[in-house]
Amino acid sequence: MTQDPSTTPAAVIGRADARRVAVGSAVAAVSSTLVVLAAPRLSQTVADNTIFLTFWSALFAGLGVLTGISVETTRAVSAVTHRAGPDGPTGAALSRTGPRVGVAGTATGLAFAAVLAAAAPWWGPAVFGDHAVVLALLVALGCAGCAVHASVTGALAGAGRWPVYARLVGGESTVRLVLVVALGLAGASVVGRGAGAAVAAFTAVGFLLVSRQARSAVQVRADAPVRPYVGRLLAAAVASGSSAVLVIGFPTLLAATTDDAAYAHAAPLLLALTLTRAPLMIPLNAFQGVAVTHFVRHSDRGPAALWPIARVVVPVGVLGALAAWLVGPPLMELIAGDPAYRVAGSVLALLTLAATGLAMLTLTGAVCQALTRHGAFVGGWLTAVAVALALLLLPGGLEMRAAVALLAGPVAGIVVHLAALRGAAHRTGRTS
Repeated sequence: MTQDPSTTPAAVIGRADARRVAVGSAVAAVSSTLVVLAAPRLSQTVADNTIFLTFWSALFAGLGVLTGISVETTRAVSAVTHRAGPDGPTGAALSRTGPRVGVAGTATGLAFAAVLAAAAPWWGPAVFGDHAVVLALLVALGCAGCAVHASVTGALAGAGRWPVYARLVGGESTVRLVLVVALGLAGASVVGRGAGAAVAAFTAVGFLLVSRQARSAVQVRADAPVRPYVGRLLAAAVASGSSAVLVIGFPTLLAATTDDAAYAHAAPLLLALTLTRAPLMIPLNAFQGVAVTHFVRHSDRGPAALWPIARVVVPVGVLGALAAWLVGPPLMELIAGDPAYRVAGSVLALLTLAATGLAMLTLTGAVCQALTRHGAFVGGWLTAVAVALALLLLPGGLEMRAAVALLAGPVAGIVVHLAALRGAAHRTGRTS
């Protein structure tokens, strides 16, 4: 009997589905960029815009923590469906004692959102100033919505439901763009636009209501009992939170380790950080579910499963660093429309190489996660953050300290990941 291909998970991902994920990723990237570019025109004053952009960064830092739930859900669903095979028993039959991934992932994310909400009176004023507690509660609300989003996208990726996955990735960002811009044009305050950004995170709830494939994916049972599986979700959240510190929260680390007078002129560097990371990290974040599925399906290859992806990422990063050195400084000035935003080519090249290192750290972490090496997975990310922070504390210029910290931190984390993976491979070889 031939099964309906719509109900059979794809082996990893085909070309057509890869294009769909790429389009969804592009829509998400463009939507987020348009919100940031529109923010000055939607704000009444520069101070209002500063508060909104601070809220935007805090919201996405929280969403970055919950990305770990998505990745671990992808690993669990992929492991169960791969073990079942197209003609074998269902995932639920293979994993009767495991929790449903949608319930476990959503509950873990909601717990994180509840902690943020409870602590809002303490951390809100330190971050936002005006409307502090309300904006902090909106960040928590957005994280509650993202708890559902992370569980659904992770399950869809693990089950190989790439068309629905791509529509959700692109659709959620589009809803956020429409809500924020519409509210801004209607004269809404920072709080109103922040509410629109937060509510958009609940787009996944709509997908669950209308998509049978989404509902089916989140009902798969995990490949471990409740306690160890929730432990894996928490470990993944810690690791993705560490990633969020390096990717989104790095300006906070930079501000905490830099003299106020020097940091006041850091805007060109912060813009350079965004521009040098986006070409690699935005597509990689969208394809992270694809990568984890690939590593689970080729778990017998260990670290060698990295090669097909690394041989694309590393050359692109090196070429990007060369381009940043040659054309980056005038391009920065052109984008910002201000000569003050011109950054040295050497700094832009180092930041691009640092972004490549961060991409590779993300991939080595995905291999650790796919092979259930969760201690090494978290350890690598925490090592990267610790090394970066230590280097930021050294004396030196703002730009060079930032570049060196962002380059050395991920390299240290990669070493931790690869050492653990090779150790595991050697032990497996001795016991086989």
